[in-house]
Amino acid sequence: MSTTTVGDLLNRAEILTRSLRGSVGVADAEISSDQWRSFDATTYRLLHELVGPERAGAHAQIVSHAGLSRVVDDYPSPLAAPNPEATFNACQVASHLGVSRASVAADIRWSRLPATFDGRRYSIKAADLPSITGVRPADPASTHPLDRLSCTLSVLADLVVAERSRTTNIPGFDPLRDDAQVAPVMARVLAIAVVTARHAVAHIPLQDADRPLAIARYAEHGLDVLGNVDRPSQLNRVASFAPPSSPCGPNEELEATLRLWASHARMELARTVPSTEVLRNIANQARHLYAVSARLTAASVAAGQLSEEAAKAVHAELREPAGVMHRLQQQWETVTTATRPSHEYVTATTTLHVSLSAIEAESLLPSDQINADKSLDVNRALADLRYAATDLVELAHTSAQLPDPLIRSELLFAPARILPSTMERLHERNHGRYVAIQPSEGAALIDAAQEGSSAARHAQATLENCLRPAAGTELSARPLGRGLSRPELEPSTRIGGPDLF
Repeated sequence: MSTTTVGDLLNRAEILTRSLRGSVGVADAEISSDQWRSFDATTYRLLHELVGPERAGAHAQIVSHAGLSRVVDDYPSPLAAPNPEATFNACQVASHLGVSRASVAADIRWSRLPATFDGRRYSIKAADLPSITGVRPADPASTHPLDRLSCTLSVLADLVVAERSRTTNIPGFDPLRDDAQVAPVMARVLAIAVVTARHAVAHIPLQDADRPLAIARYAEHGLDVLGNVDRPSQLNRVASFAPPSSPCGPNEELEATLRLWASHARMELARTVPSTEVLRNIANQARHLYAVSARLTAASVAAGQLSEEAAKAVHAELREPAGVMHRLQQQWETVTTATRPSHEYVTATTTLHVSLSAIEAESLLPSDQINADKSLDVNRALADLRYAATDLVELAHTSAQLPDPLIRSELLFAPARILPSTMERLHERNHGRYVAIQPSEGAALIDAAQEGSSAARHAQATLENCLRPAAGTELSARPLGRGLSRPELEPSTRIGGPDLF
């Protein structure tokens, strides 16, 4: 599976940090100033991206976020701006330049530092700040653990930036906007900085040792400020995907089709007037995905990776979300925006339907009729389906926000014959035409969409909580046919095709 999570990258970074001190020939090797500066600048960028912009809203959230912001603001004279497009307040600029806030205010007052004022505070563009030149990125081809560590942290920062750039903000389902989830990750980064800086102090040229020493002091103080944050974080599960462009075998095909479908579904929902065919199809694909997940859960029982009780619990918990998605699909069938889905989406959803159906068909075959070389790796498939269930949470949440504005904009239509009869609609009813539905007539659709969003979250939590322990153990590729004949583990619904037109 071509998937990397925040937790994977942090684990790799910690391994590389330990190798600085324990590898033969590395522990005594000198660290160049360029290598250190690259690590220094990358660490600051990562911390800055983890904390993100200032909060607005509830007082408790603002206060909580201010604590993390202070940790980043205390970073001693950052070598480079984390992002040329970023903006800073006066306090952050003072930290960046290593001067007092009064000095920054004077520079702004005398127009030596460009800034804008929004009525509460000054904003200064990162591009307008002076920075040390010559902070070069670490060499990705280098075998030195410090270079590899810098590259790993840089990739982690890129992953955080990509995750924060997502426009969908699901309350309670966005760890980057939850300081309680960010703090444990920050603590791990600061701990890496402490160990690396201590090592650098002993192995960098003496004339450059002051900087690692300052960073070590800062990181240790930052850990003290964060306090006891030794707890699991949902942020560790945030993932980045790089599906194979030319998939080989059922697992790679499943991964590639799931990623492609989710990507095109997001683009379809971002259209000014989304197609109701897409909205209906998302609910249909959710049902199909939950049914396949139930089958693969049963397969993991036969492999000894999951107890039969846990598999039954997964199946029972997925039955209700599948039913909710079926009702939502039926609601979307009664209306239209008169917008057709893109050809790319139709192709992606058809391919996904074929891939999921192939897994279902294989699960019904006797073991001796399955080609062992082409059989599905159950563990990998379940992991891909868990990530797809997370995508469905986002897609269902976005879909649930659409009915009300579409109705109020008179962009959601239904056959006049199925709507309450009025004098204004008499002509349309007689001629079999579509008319814009009224807010009171869309209440059932709005409720069904909200229920679908909740059901998607419930299904995702079920797969995450019940199947996460199995993810740590590698399942060998094995036929799916064994152990799937029990009636109580049959899929909760029968799934039809994409049927987009």
